[in-house]
Amino acid sequence: MNKSPNPSIHYLDALLKEQRITLNQNQLEQLWRYHKLLRNNNKDHDLTRLIKFETIVTKHYVDCLMVPKLFKVPSSIIDIGTGAGFPGIPLKIVSPETNIILAEHRPRRVEFLEMVIKELGLKNISTYPHKVTSSSQIEKLDGVITRALETIPETLRRVENILNPGAKVIFMKGPNCSQEIGEAKMTSPIFKFEKDIHYSISKVDKRRLVVFSL
Repeated sequence: MNKSPNPSIHYLDALLKEQRITLNQNQLEQLWRYHKLLRNNNKDHDLTRLIKFETIVTKHYVDCLMVPKLFKVPSSIIDIGTGAGFPGIPLKIVSPETNIILAEHRPRRVEFLEMVIKELGLKNISTYPHKVTSSSQIEKLDGVITRALETIPETLRRVENILNPGAKVIFMKGPNCSQEIGEAKMTSPIFKFEKDIHYSISKVDKRRLVVFSL
């Protein structure tokens, strides 16, 4: 049985390219620095339960970096329940022109996100250290993105008041979300169902990108 290479920027690049994701040198270096910050601060900040390098790359980085390949990311977006920065930080790395708000209410994770923004020198990105609710005082945005947070109808209810007309709400979901989509169509009539894109992040990991628009 062949032993996997040790984690490195070159191995990261190779794993991404296996899924047809190609980053330029600056983007690759930023993602590698982000990975090292994630690993070095994981214990103190409770960032991810994934340990194996290949698993982190596939389930975190590939999953996030597939989004702009499948759907145009809005120019201003809030990542609700971003945790350690997924998908907001990888999206910022490959889409530096996008204005991103990272919404995360847990203090240790907010501290980590602020560290990443500073260490990577990221611009036009900020944290929102609170839960996003229907009464949150947030500037109107062109989009929302969220991954593994709650059901689609629950998110649509909480973001209605922070979106511009025509805004997109992007859900990064597992393969079994058809019931959520159906419920959202019935319970959130002001939102229009727009996309349901099936894709894979590995030979065994199936995902869906679901989009509603206001």
